[in-house]
Amino acid sequence: MSYGVRNTLILLFVLAVFIGGGWGYIYYYQKPQIKELKGELQKTRQELNSKQQTADQYPILQKQYKEARSFFNNYNKALYPNSNEDLVYEFLSNVGTGSAYTDFSFSFTDSTTYGQYGTMEMLIEGEGYYRNVNNFIRQIELSRPLNKVSKVDMSPINELESYGKVKFNFILTSFYDRVKLLGEADLSITNNLYGSVHNPFFPLIRSIEPNEDNLVNVESSSLMAVSSNQIFMIDQNGVMKKLSIGDDVYLGELTQINVNEGSATFRLNRGGIIDQLTLQVNKDENERSN
Repeated sequence: MSYGVRNTLILLFVLAVFIGGGWGYIYYYQKPQIKELKGELQKTRQELNSKQQTADQYPILQKQYKEARSFFNNYNKALYPNSNEDLVYEFLSNVGTGSAYTDFSFSFTDSTTYGQYGTMEMLIEGEGYYRNVNNFIRQIELSRPLNKVSKVDMSPINELESYGKVKFNFILTSFYDRVKLLGEADLSITNNLYGSVHNPFFPLIRSIEPNEDNLVNVESSSLMAVSSNQIFMIDQNGVMKKLSIGDDVYLGELTQINVNEGSATFRLNRGGIIDQLTLQVNKDENERSN
């Protein structure tokens, strides 16, 4: 074998070794590594897209956060700062004044925690005029502290001295803050009272109050004389009395004077029965209209 052929074969062998080694290096080492890197690249791109979406939402989330913060800072309700029932009693005492005045008693019954907040449950009992009780409950629920009134029970007090009053009891659930969820406690009272409230418990027919002020009892008195704006009567005690329109009499008031007929008309309320009684000068019989 000539020297040139031998060198050629050696070169071909070396070339084959390089080619085989390079192919093996690429196939068995670099190709798996490239595949792994491609997988990591795809995963990184997915993470980048996810973070980019989150970044794109930041202005919206920031706006929502500001709105939520403003909502909580200006929320019309607040939680009691702790589970001390004395705070609730003090609040009820401040509520129960003026047009919401009631006599009430306060009995603590239970306390329960729910993560960031808790509740206190109390039994409230008492009595008062129906309108005042209604205002009392309204102000408890509508004022700043978060209170829930449930299981309300009312019954009328049908006694001569207590018409318009009711006995009541209800369960009061008060919410308190364990982590200052709504910020600093604000126990302010909202003035939301009804000026006039119909009392469904007020009896239509009731006992007649005694004549403690010794007013003129029209039914036991005599009309003696009338003028354009005054009348003169002998009352039930035989005493001359002078009355003008609008003056009180027993169970009512003087509403009309008729000089031509020599008469006086009274509006009377006999325990819920409303009627008119007309008296005439020198006439024994009285005219009555319901």
